[in-house]
Amino acid sequence: MVYLPFVDGLRAVAIIAVVVYHALPWALPGGFAGVDVFFVISGFLITRFIVAEMADGTFSLTRFFVRRARRLLPAAIACFLIVSVLAGFVLLPDAYWYFGRSLLSSVLMYANIFFYNTGGYFTAPALEKPLLHTWSLAVEDQFYLTWPLILLAMIPRWPRAYCIVACCIMLFASLAFAEFKIINDPEYAFFLLPTRAWELLIGAALALAAPGLVFSRWTAQALAALGAVAVLASFALLTPASHFPGLGALAACLGTAAIIAGGLSSPENFVARALSVRAVVFVGLISYSLYLWHWPLIALTSYSFERPLTALEAAVVVAVSFVLAVVSWRFVEMPFRKTHSAHPQSAHPQSAPAITGMPAADRQFVLRAVGGVGVALCVAMALKLWKGVPERYAADVRTVLEQMVSGNPLRSRCDDHHNIFKNDDICNFGRRKAEAESYEVALFGDSMADHWSPLVAKFASEMNLAGRQVTNGGCGLLFGTEIPAWPLAKARECATYQAEAEKFVAINKGMKIAVISGFWEKWLGRLEHPEQRLDVPVATSQAEAKGQLAPTFDKVLAETLEVFTKRGIKVLLIGQIPVYTVLPVRCIVAEVNVGRDPVNCGMPREAASVSLQRSNEALRRAAQNNSLVSVSLPMTYMCETERCSPMRGGTLLYKNGGHINQYGADTLRQFVEFPKLP
Repeated sequence: MVYLPFVDGLRAVAIIAVVVYHALPWALPGGFAGVDVFFVISGFLITRFIVAEMADGTFSLTRFFVRRARRLLPAAIACFLIVSVLAGFVLLPDAYWYFGRSLLSSVLMYANIFFYNTGGYFTAPALEKPLLHTWSLAVEDQFYLTWPLILLAMIPRWPRAYCIVACCIMLFASLAFAEFKIINDPEYAFFLLPTRAWELLIGAALALAAPGLVFSRWTAQALAALGAVAVLASFALLTPASHFPGLGALAACLGTAAIIAGGLSSPENFVARALSVRAVVFVGLISYSLYLWHWPLIALTSYSFERPLTALEAAVVVAVSFVLAVVSWRFVEMPFRKTHSAHPQSAHPQSAPAITGMPAADRQFVLRAVGGVGVALCVAMALKLWKGVPERYAADVRTVLEQMVSGNPLRSRCDDHHNIFKNDDICNFGRRKAEAESYEVALFGDSMADHWSPLVAKFASEMNLAGRQVTNGGCGLLFGTEIPAWPLAKARECATYQAEAEKFVAINKGMKIAVISGFWEKWLGRLEHPEQRLDVPVATSQAEAKGQLAPTFDKVLAETLEVFTKRGIKVLLIGQIPVYTVLPVRCIVAEVNVGRDPVNCGMPREAASVSLQRSNEALRRAAQNNSLVSVSLPMTYMCETERCSPMRGGTLLYKNGGHINQYGADTLRQFVEFPKLP
């Protein structure tokens, strides 16, 4: 086993890309592909090592797993425990509770599954997840648990060529599955091993084929150069909106394999020499610790500031992460690895006897590791069971925080197109509807409609009407048009929602009132400017910015309303609430803690008016053009002074920056005027 310094240099390139992307996403939009580079390297090194030991007859699964644990576990446990303490000073109870759950998943190596089930990688709430980066460690851990068993089944029985073919078959199957999942479930494709295995298997196939790969000096030079271009181009050209991680990740992965292949044939090629510079190799050596530390510090600092970091702040946080990584590498990683390298079996595997038992040093390490894991699990369980320890705060503050985490209690069972004709026993609010009866009031729209469900339910109870919500998160109610949602899987979901919602209207012939709300600025902007692919596309003219011009949206909204009004159904359009990039919770908590009104934590009324002008004016026009349509604009009662207050009458209105909570919906009921019924 010859040490390959350029591989550590390649690790350095990967970690620098990831750190830059996490610290300043605009500076390197595709830096997240550094993880894909790591995957290829890991697949290559692990397979190379296992195959070498199998050839010597010295491979042991027990020693392999202990070696992996020595390499990964001490630094991870140390980082997790220290970050758990730091998070206690920064995270509010809901985020600290989530942290505890994520810590549990990280220690037990299913973080990728946990984050797949609880939220995306590229979304703003990622700043509230200090352990989000552990998803990739879980993918590698799961690979380490399965791949050696597959190699044990193949290597002793098949010629190497057959093993390479089998590896390539698995590789292409995983890539094909990733392509399928990107369209149907992009979060699955991003987080889970079956759709990421092909990246590790590229490295594995390279390791299996390495003895037969012999290139001339110039061929190796060209191969490594092309690989470097592919990797760097991926960092520069990919974005969170790219077709990823299927074919979109192929350039970075093949580029990494090309660099390694070129370096194996000709270690003196200029790419390998550049990657073998001592300073670059050193960054590669500390890359694991740097990966562990950088994201928790970035996330906690951003969470504390309630905004993304500036360039200077990011530089300071990255510098601190680098120092901590060096300390972790020197005083945590290396001592455990050196202890292992002192074993005769690992120092000279070619002369090692068959292992009949675990060495004393390994037994001692395992006991310590179990103890460390046990402590981390206890911390995780405590944070989970104690709901983020809200007792850290005064009673008034706890009340506000409890209000914040409340939401529509019906959402989990009633939102989504799958539930429109299900769960009537739960989703029926107001008067209980008989089986053959029609619903009389219904709520339509995306998640910004869902948050009004308690308000509509309160109205239904007051008027003794049978009602339910007919919402689908991320899908506005806009009949007769292709919903401008992406990725493709979301657009398909929204198309299904439109069809099911229209079917609901047709079936419920006794419906009297329809309430429609949503992220109006997003849908208006996307319909007027689909080319911009932004959540709130930028207006291209002064008239449009002032809300005087939205021809496409006006037309689509009018056609949507006609679906209801032609049946005699009255429609209430509820406008969009003022949206915060990040809800100023820390400011609110500080003000409540000293008994002050948090109005100064809110946004200026003028800023809210400008941000909502296009959609508010469009909703007004819709109401003016149809006598059965009325409109309620939250800005008028949430921004009664010079600032829009996130609280009213001692009640926190918001759940997060873009949604109100259950208490907020109840509080604002008094300001929403529903259509009069005969």
